[in-house]
Amino acid sequence: MKDTLKFFVFLVVMLIPVSMFAQDKGNLRGTIKDNAGNTLPGASVSIKGSTLGAASNMDGEYVLQGIPVGQVNIEVNYLGYKQISEIITITAEKTVLKDFIMQENSYELGDVVISAAVSGQQRALNQQKVADNLMQVISADQMGKFPDPNVSDALKRLSGITTDGKEVQLRGTPASFTNINMNGEQIMSSQESGKRNEALDVIPSDLLASMEVQKTLLPSNDGDAIAGVINMRTGTARSLKPKFSVDLGSGYSGIREKVNYNAKAGYSQRFFPTSKNSNGVLGIAANYSFLRNNSGYDRLEAEAWEPYKLTEKATGEVVSDETYIPTDYRYRYQTSTTTRNGMTFVADWAPTVNTKFTLSTVYNERKDDAERYRNRLRFRDNGNGFYLMEDGFIGSERMRSITQVSTQNEKIRNFNINLDGESTIGSWKVDGGLFYTLSKRNYESEMMGFQTLEWRAGKKVNGVTIPKGTVVGVMPTIYTKYLSGKYTYVPTGNMGTEAPDAISRYNLYTVENNNQITEGTNFTVRANASKNYYIKDYASILSFGVKGKFMNNTGEVPVGTNTYSYTASDANNLSNLLYTEQLDTKFLKNKLHFGVAPSFDKTKAYMNNPANAGDVTVNEYFSNMNREGTYYDTQEKVFSGYVMNKTQIDNVMLLAGVRVEHTRVNYKANKIEPYVDPNAPIQNDNPDAFNAYKSTLVSEKLNYTKFLPNLQMKADMSQNTVLRISWTTGYSRPNILDLVPSQGVSQDLERVTLGNPELKPAYANNFDILIEQYLPSVGLISLAAFHKNIQKFQFLNEGILDDPTSNYNGWQVIQTKNGKSAKVFGAEVTLNSALTFLPSFLKNLVLTTNYTYVFSQATTDKDRGVTRLPGQAESTANFALAYSTKRFTLQASMNYMGSFINALGSNSERDIWQDDRWQLDLNGSVNIYKGLTFWVEVVNALDSESYAYFGNKERAYKLQYNGVTGRGGFTYRF
Repeated sequence: MKDTLKFFVFLVVMLIPVSMFAQDKGNLRGTIKDNAGNTLPGASVSIKGSTLGAASNMDGEYVLQGIPVGQVNIEVNYLGYKQISEIITITAEKTVLKDFIMQENSYELGDVVISAAVSGQQRALNQQKVADNLMQVISADQMGKFPDPNVSDALKRLSGITTDGKEVQLRGTPASFTNINMNGEQIMSSQESGKRNEALDVIPSDLLASMEVQKTLLPSNDGDAIAGVINMRTGTARSLKPKFSVDLGSGYSGIREKVNYNAKAGYSQRFFPTSKNSNGVLGIAANYSFLRNNSGYDRLEAEAWEPYKLTEKATGEVVSDETYIPTDYRYRYQTSTTTRNGMTFVADWAPTVNTKFTLSTVYNERKDDAERYRNRLRFRDNGNGFYLMEDGFIGSERMRSITQVSTQNEKIRNFNINLDGESTIGSWKVDGGLFYTLSKRNYESEMMGFQTLEWRAGKKVNGVTIPKGTVVGVMPTIYTKYLSGKYTYVPTGNMGTEAPDAISRYNLYTVENNNQITEGTNFTVRANASKNYYIKDYASILSFGVKGKFMNNTGEVPVGTNTYSYTASDANNLSNLLYTEQLDTKFLKNKLHFGVAPSFDKTKAYMNNPANAGDVTVNEYFSNMNREGTYYDTQEKVFSGYVMNKTQIDNVMLLAGVRVEHTRVNYKANKIEPYVDPNAPIQNDNPDAFNAYKSTLVSEKLNYTKFLPNLQMKADMSQNTVLRISWTTGYSRPNILDLVPSQGVSQDLERVTLGNPELKPAYANNFDILIEQYLPSVGLISLAAFHKNIQKFQFLNEGILDDPTSNYNGWQVIQTKNGKSAKVFGAEVTLNSALTFLPSFLKNLVLTTNYTYVFSQATTDKDRGVTRLPGQAESTANFALAYSTKRFTLQASMNYMGSFINALGSNSERDIWQDDRWQLDLNGSVNIYKGLTFWVEVVNALDSESYAYFGNKERAYKLQYNGVTGRGGFTYRF
């Protein structure tokens, strides 16, 4: 509390007004609109023969401060519109009000009007052109031209961006290197993994007015963003006339053959025009978005590849001492219903044209109700490794089958509220704001597991011993995406005659509740001031500001979340609790049969029957260890300040500044140390398995300060040619769960995931150069090159622990570590243009394309040497071709994401890779009547797979199909 009070005192002192109008200067303010009354963001407003200029904001508003008194020639430029040149008389110590109406340039070829196809791109390119830093913009109109229902999907259309459907990565760096903002301030995450960035599929893209991707930071940006900033903006009311929009649609999910629904409504209007503000002192804008999506996926998981001796069964000859074998793989069939509600409400009060207060609220809620079936095959080393059979199959002496059913109910809520104020006082501009964000995830899951006996050579089943050396089951091949297995052993005598994986061989053995609550909050207070002045005849702006961020992240498992162990009985035999003998004969795109599936409802009824109470015991070991091991509470306070100066020297803008950020971290978490207690109950029928643990509460503090210098240059080589060069610095904090001493233990897989309290923030020097050529037909050709020199980068490490003193010796250990350094080099090419040079009807074609190439060299430690930076895709690309007239648009768009390392192993054989992927989307729209549009879209039209592999492409690690989704509907704007 004392820190907060000190910070507020400092903030107030910094913002005491120190200057008003210079006596020989005045201001000019107004709004830029088109002839239809739509505001134009990103318009350039300048004084001819002077270096003084400004750009219109999201609402089309501009202000020129410190103009010499007398008559000046004002020029207004906007890509795709005719230039305006007008003489204005400036009065000392006064603000002159002047709005401009711009006329659109229509490049007409017969009945073809190119401007109709690129209206959204037009607004985005103009904002990008006038920005001080390297920035890409997606306008609301642009987002509407692609079938992207959420922010993550919409962002993948830009150069240098890759996404897994939730998180985004910029220019080949980890997702944690990107700062996610709402209206300029960082939103918090509630992801289970403790990541700093919220999953962006929670936020509907149709609620936003625009999105900015800032690839070079300004000193006024938060510094913890090595890759850049993604800033989502909500819109404000801009017209005294009411604006309404309604969007209704439906769709179909191919993989689960179910119908989907979506709806959206919007309203905005300004009220109460006065002599001091003719556009109305009050503005109200509200939007609502609804989506119900019935979908699912098919997935294969093979996350336990280990090297074993491989012997020819027929001859006994050793083929290899180290052949990687998948010892546990799983089929997962999931069906889910996602219900997403999103709302924005923005109210602004502008008592004069020079003062404005804005209250922005954003609420998003996503509920996922899912039912998951999972079949598992476990192959284990029985002391002799594995066998190469005469038919080429891989044989095992030890095998078990498991089938599971579970329900998952997840609710994510994300709430953001901004209160901002700004005022222009002569040559000064001051602004400040308060921001609060809450992100909360409530997750409830109940898993019911059935298993067979373990069929193991040399061991007894129902009193009958399986002969030593017997191969009980085989894998036809281990070098396929579609792993499968089967039993070859035929039971005899008292074993029963049923096959080892017959339905009657399964009994309920465990029920696991996995309930979690994660929450993140951020309270921010900020204040800024800027002063317009001249260095000789060169217009300059001096800006400075201070900010305090007070963040808190927590994670816990609620009391009552337990794991239950069941003793096999006739009542819990799968034959009595069966849903179906064959769930899906077209699993993984018709490649495999899924197999048996238990009934959740029947199993629940069995559990609730008092007659079966003797079958169940609470597994205190798993229940308590899960509860205590999940707990963490992290508080972070970040105090920052910056100063920067921008000077326009003829056609060159020079910007220099520095930002200082001081971070204080306090965290609490439980350190879990499992061990074997001979007096405790045996776990999983294995006397060597952990069955007890020691829990120690750890409380630590961490403080650090970062100095972040910044230099940027922007040169207008001609009216439509821009050159940008910059050197910026930034840093990135570790993810929460990577930092605290957490431990996630998977006994059956002999795998542990560890936190790392020794993690340090990464720090980077970034160098960028970009040249842009804006085309008269509202297009862009650009070429960029960049280099990042990153120290102490964080990466996910996977390996086998070689430490005889550790309880995890010989286990697979996954832990985030600091690498020594990484160098990232890249180039980006963008070409967006209407193809007006083509003959006849082909002139209606519009091309949107970009390509990014990234090369990296990362040094983790002396054992691995130099490797590619984890998370870096070498190539990403987008290609979209649209045919558009004033009435209808048809578009095909391809997105490509290159392969990258997900987790770095102890050697290249253990690296986990995400394979490259293409996705084709189709969409179209037709204007039926004034304001009424019919639209249709197909997402993932080719049903492209998502594939990850272990070391090389032949070793499947994860394979997933999400299916094809179609949607269609009507939009009405009036």
